[in-house]
This record gives sequence, structure tokens and C-alpha cells, in this order.
Amino acid sequence: MSELPTDPSKEGPSRKRRPTMAEIARLAGVDISTVSRALSGSPRVAKETRDLIDTIVRETGYVVNQRARALRDGKANQVLVISSDIAAPFYSDVVQGIVGTLAEHGINVLLGITLNQEKREEQLGKQLLTGVVDGVITLTGNIPKPLLDIPDLNRRIVAVSRPIARDEVTSVTIDNYAATREVMEYLYAMGHRRILYIGGPKFSQTYQDRNSAYVDFMRDKNLSEFTNTRSTESFREDAETGFEIMASVLEGGSSPTAVFCATDELAIGAMAAARRAGRTIPDDMSFFGFDDLKLTGLMSPPLSTVSVPRFEMGRRGAEALFHQIYEGSDASNKIVLGHHLVLRESVSHI
Repeated sequence: MSELPTDPSKEGPSRKRRPTMAEIARLAGVDISTVSRALSGSPRVAKETRDLIDTIVRETGYVVNQRARALRDGKANQVLVISSDIAAPFYSDVVQGIVGTLAEHGINVLLGITLNQEKREEQLGKQLLTGVVDGVITLTGNIPKPLLDIPDLNRRIVAVSRPIARDEVTSVTIDNYAATREVMEYLYAMGHRRILYIGGPKFSQTYQDRNSAYVDFMRDKNLSEFTNTRSTESFREDAETGFEIMASVLEGGSSPTAVFCATDELAIGAMAAARRAGRTIPDDMSFFGFDDLKLTGLMSPPLSTVSVPRFEMGRRGAEALFHQIYEGSDASNKIVLGHHLVLRESVSHI
């Protein structure tokens, strides 16, 4: 491989300057358009040629001029991920799947946190209208109001984890209704009849599905529904909320034999409240969570839960949006990933 010329304008020892795309093309023995296609990941470039160009890029220190590419292609090559909270382990795992996948395609990711504020979500959504980003991946289950009427919405937005109630929008989730029914069947088979459900916000489709499955199951078995309305009127899904709800249930004199929580974090808090009230887990009270966060297997006792493929959700959502925006593939896909129950020591037979 021939050497690149030095930059005489630099003071001190002779230094190689960064090459241009034309020089990358010359070194590879191809034309500039082939280099451009290879760097953008186009399948029209043969693997051998792409590998050669990649090697030259690494050895010469070539840097893609993203601003110039954006002006040329009419694309920002950036995607906005909207989340209500990034501190929660669930969201961080999903975002890792999104970022890693889009990085492979040379697409940058901007992260917008709403803090459950509608106005903030609207401000973030406007970045799509101004061209700062090419598309949006939402983890909130909402479409920012400024985007509701854009003509190509179905190609520019993907919902991950929490689906959006619009058929034209691609979503990546699990079957929350089926997963909840499986948990209830398991608790019932373990002898539990007084099953408390600590749910999520009723304006979220994900939690609506989980709540509906719980209600339907209890009615099918002619059991009394045992839930706390506070859990469906708040958007908080953290351990503190689980603790407060469980404490209020026990202080009210109720004594469920099993508690099913819509998230692992709620379950962690609820278990702490049960212990604080003198209950032994699982002898006095059994617990089941949802999400299979990494720490649940390290608890005492380890928490039974529903395993959700969080990283894979993010990866599939990112792939879908990339293909829709940058390759013009069909939108409106409903991608339903698999789940399974992880049975540990937090549930006993009665």
C-alpha cells in the first residue's frame, strides 16, 4: 500500500495528514462511489472490496465526514430514542441494544428523557420535524403530539417494549397478556387463591394487557380480584412504589398468600415491605415479578419472574427503524418476541 503524503503545514516532525475519500479510492483501486457505498454499508459492494476498504480506512485513519454525508443524502444519520427514565435497569438494557445496532450502521443515537412530562416529550418530538434526527424510537408507549399528523409517520417511528395503539406504527414487544396468564396459572397450581396484583399505569397498553389478564383469570376461577387502584393510577414502577403499596395493603389488614408485581422493581419493594411487617418469604407470602432483571437472581430468596428479552427488543426495534428509513422497507410490523417464566425460590406451594 502506498504512503499518504505528509502535511507540510504542520510544525515539528513530519506527520501524515488524514486522507480524502478520493485517496482511499485510489489506494483500493476503485472509484469514489464504491468507497462511499462501502462506508454506508451498501450490499451492492462485494465483501472482498468492502473488507479491503475497511482495512485501508483503519490503517490511514480516514474519518467519515458525517455532516457532508448528511447534506448529500438529505439525512441527519441520527435517531432519537425517547424514554421516560434511563436509570431503571430495564430501559438501560433496551437502549444498549438500540445503540449497538445503529452504531453498526453508522447511525448516531440521541437520547431524550421525558421524566414523564408531556411537554418535554413534545419538545423532543420536534427534533424530527426540524431534521435533527431521521426517526424516533419511543419506549414510552406514546407518540409526541407534534408528530401525530406527519404523512410518513409509519416509517419514522418505532415503539419498543410498549406498543402504540396505531396499526401503522411498527412495535417490538412480548405478549404481555399471555405472559401474565402463565404466571397466574402457575400461582394457582401452587395452591394460591388470594393473589394480590400490583400493576402499572392504566394508560399504558403494556400494563393494560397485564391487568386484563389478571382480571380475566381471577374471574375465570371465580376468585375475588385483589389489587390496589393506586398502582394503576401512577406511572411510577420503582421499588419505593412497591414498598408503599405493599405496606398500605398490610396495614389495611389484608393478607394475600401471593403477590404478583408488574415489574421486578415493584416486587423488590413489596418484598421489603412484607419483611418489614414480619412476613417470611415464601413461607408466609410468595412473590412473582416481571422482567428478569439481573439482580433478581441474587436476592434472598431469588425472585421468580418473567424473562423479557430487553436487549433483543432494542436490537430488533433499531433494525426495523433503520430498514424503514434508510432502505425503504415496509413498515407497520408487529414484532412479538418470546418470553418465559423463571421459577426461583420466592414462591411456595400451599
